Amino acid sequence: MIGQTIDEEFEIIRGLGSGSHADVFMAKQRSMGDRLVALKVLSRPYLNLREADFQRAARALRREGMLLGAFHASCFIDVYLTGTLDDERPYLAMEFVQGPTLAKMIGELSRLDVFTAMNLAEQIAEGLAELHAAGYVHRDVTPSNIIVAESSLGALSCKIFDFGTVTKTVEKEDRHRKGYDPEHPLGTAAYMSPEQARAGRVDGRADQFALSTMVYEMVTGARPIALAAPGPRPLLEYLRGYGPIPQEPVDAKHSLPASLARAIHRGLEREPERRFASMAEFANSLSDTRRKALAVTDIKAPRFLKRFFGVSERPGSE
Repeated sequence: MIGQTIDEEFEIIRGLGSGSHADVFMAKQRSMGDRLVALKVLSRPYLNLREADFQRAARALRREGMLLGAFHASCFIDVYLTGTLDDERPYLAMEFVQGPTLAKMIGELSRLDVFTAMNLAEQIAEGLAELHAAGYVHRDVTPSNIIVAESSLGALSCKIFDFGTVTKTVEKEDRHRKGYDPEHPLGTAAYMSPEQARAGRVDGRADQFALSTMVYEMVTGARPIALAAPGPRPLLEYLRGYGPIPQEPVDAKHSLPASLARAIHRGLEREPERRFASMAEFANSLSDTRRKALAVTDIKAPRFLKRFFGVSERPGSE
């Protein structure tokens, strides 16, 4: 598709990546002064499926665009337009965000400083709280699904760009089992809650577990569950069992505010009932912790800004 122009509007420049159901391209939008957009297109192999399966996948992508367009939190990617290619595959024209994924940042830096981690986690929690309040659950909150960008003034912001796993939260467990093999539950094992690993009913507290896993990883450089055996299956078996989560508690050696350590551990409770009652409550806990810590600590610009964004460190930083 490189070099093609879609609907006489979007000139495709290059590929940005591929997922399980869609390919993403960088494109210029002609009517808007050649602004850059991300064009998400249903993957070509879906054309080889039976009509009913193709239409199901097409509806899912269109629904993703509708969902992203319905929410207003700053951490959600803006959707400008939806359309259909000549071969009937749907596409979404979305905000193009320049920056590394959160997964790349963690991989490169090993650990993020505590205040950066809390700032990003607050933004994600705020968006997920809006999603949950509307009656939805994400089910695949991972660092690979989040882009971190920097403004011209140096402020960091994050964008959740994949809504393909979002579903309505309902009371019947069968709703989340239907169509899926319990041995291969939807989501990413490394950030999956125990109830999701069992292919049981999930609500916003499953996303809370995933975000707590991410915060743990951001501030410690390790994941809450570290197994010698590779692959998702051992992780799923551990989540379905009774082992402690996290395996190694967050303690003083990580130089964390005590309230942040408590929030992380509460969000990682095995039983959903023992976590925060809502994502909004979790977000408020993070916000209160950061405000109190800022009141007693001199904050300096993170050293990783230059590495990822090619800018000089701020005056006054070390």
